[in-house]
Amino acid sequence: MTITVVAPKAILLTPVAQLLTYPGQVEVATRTCYKSEDRISEGSATRLIRGVIKRGHESVIEHCNVSYRFICSRAASHQIVRHRLCAFSQESMRYVDYGKKGFQVVVPPLILDDQAKLKEYMSFMEECYKKYISLRNSGMRPEDARFVLPQASKTELVMTANLREWRHVIKQRALNPHAQWEIRSLMKAVLYELSHYLPVFFEDLLEKKYD
Repeated sequence: MTITVVAPKAILLTPVAQLLTYPGQVEVATRTCYKSEDRISEGSATRLIRGVIKRGHESVIEHCNVSYRFICSRAASHQIVRHRLCAFSQESMRYVDYGKKGFQVVVPPLILDDQAKLKEYMSFMEECYKKYISLRNSGMRPEDARFVLPQASKTELVMTANLREWRHVIKQRALNPHAQWEIRSLMKAVLYELSHYLPVFFEDLLEKKYD
């Protein structure tokens, strides 16, 4: 009966080739508003998008969606799914049998750095898992046995949002120093990656200072 420690992770699912089409797509949408399609030229998308973001005309970037898979704790996933203008698909503790699949947990950094606390923490995780196994062995279904599993339990979820909503989530969860450490680390990773592939949409956020 082993428990595996996993690190929170953000995995880009949208093909990079698709991401690279977004500046052109947004330019077409934006210029449709002003019937200025004749002004499309090399480099015009970047200049245009910088301008609309600076002016707060971000509705035009809602045409482009990005999907990520997050590996994190249940504690963090509860925060992620609060962003209602997104689509979510999450690992179901009701149907997944962790007695067969094994049990994975996320450990806070402050506990990882303290051997005494880590030992106590993992002991508690093992007790929770033992109770789960005992309930499953007694015939209880996973949907009921899951009630004894901790918020540290690893979960996976796929999140899809348009670029405007990703900017909002990043502001709230990556750039906010009061955000919880786990969701902040996930959204910082998203910011860094999207800034690499889609700099014109995220460069202003990357330049903001945060602790």
